[in-house]
Amino acid sequence: MTNESNSTSVTPVFSCPFGEFKLQTRHFHPKSPLQAWNAADEMLLKHCADQTDAQPRVLLINDAAGALATCLHQWQPHSWNDSYCSRLALLQNLQRNGLPFDESTWIVSTEQPQGKYDLVLIKVPKTLSLLEYQLCRLRPHLHADTQIIGAAMVKHLSTSMIQCFERLIGPTRTSRAEKKARRIHARFDATLKGAAPEPIQYGIENTPLQLINYASVFSQQKLDIGTRILLENFPASCNESQGQQHIVDLGCGNGALGCYAAWKNPQAQISMVDESYLALKSAQQSIAASGLKNTFNLINADGLNHLPATADLILCNPPFHAGTHVDDNIANRMFRDARSQLAPGGEFVVVGNRHLDYHDHLKRYFDQVTLVGSNKKFVVLSARTKGH
Repeated sequence: MTNESNSTSVTPVFSCPFGEFKLQTRHFHPKSPLQAWNAADEMLLKHCADQTDAQPRVLLINDAAGALATCLHQWQPHSWNDSYCSRLALLQNLQRNGLPFDESTWIVSTEQPQGKYDLVLIKVPKTLSLLEYQLCRLRPHLHADTQIIGAAMVKHLSTSMIQCFERLIGPTRTSRAEKKARRIHARFDATLKGAAPEPIQYGIENTPLQLINYASVFSQQKLDIGTRILLENFPASCNESQGQQHIVDLGCGNGALGCYAAWKNPQAQISMVDESYLALKSAQQSIAASGLKNTFNLINADGLNHLPATADLILCNPPFHAGTHVDDNIANRMFRDARSQLAPGGEFVVVGNRHLDYHDHLKRYFDQVTLVGSNKKFVVLSARTKGH
């Protein structure tokens, strides 16, 4: 790797057997712990360089920043991904390198690829449930000679993940570690049986609400502690007497906050926003399972740019991890978006771990930040701006 730099930015340049490519993550900033590729990508591309098939049919799974798709652009690979932000990162990286984007090559995680593939490259996800979900749904698109190769950093690759390949795809072996990364090679066994895991369902206590969780969606097995304390300190501004409010569940996951707000105010319009396709599918089914009749907008987006209107109330339980890295830049972007999208008189309510110091972060964007609830681990904060 070399660096191309100027007075305003530093653009990382990735050298691989297929050339040199300018690559950045979707939200690149100098202090970010993330970069657009790692040693696992390097291992996969080194293997691809040895292919004898001049034009294999290639499927990429979990290509987070589009590094693999950009480097292998001459093969026109298909990308199967759960992240809207990954789509935007791929678009940006292709543009940086003067390459076109073919919309037909992007496959969202809630849809199924078409046909058989000769080569499948999988960046192993951080959760076993998502890997199991993906491998089960991958099976119809494999043939006897398909090469199935996973890769991950060794510290994030568990024995259970390797066994998952063995159980759902076929005979599996691993490579030696290089630069703290390892490949998984699986051979397709058509006789194996395996069905994608069903989504998990659970309720919110003392309500009729039922939540549906697909693989890897946050708070998969039960309501998380942060959401629970926010529900216990739910804003008084969300109630039926307020009438036709526009309430936003930002980073909605399975829709817990948005569904609860809809139940408290049946007249409100509810927007649920998340960058995960599986999260939006979970939220959609949570709405149906809970029998809610509000007007809902379900929006796959990176932030709040696609809201149908300004918001009277925004609810948020922001993530503080980007992949396997701690990164508060995600929360800060959410806070900035919330400030710009609130209607006059609007309120932003956020829950977070005490140690994340969200109170100080929120003061960058809001004039008034109030503690409305807390326990030993979490705080619930309300933020407003003067004149709002």
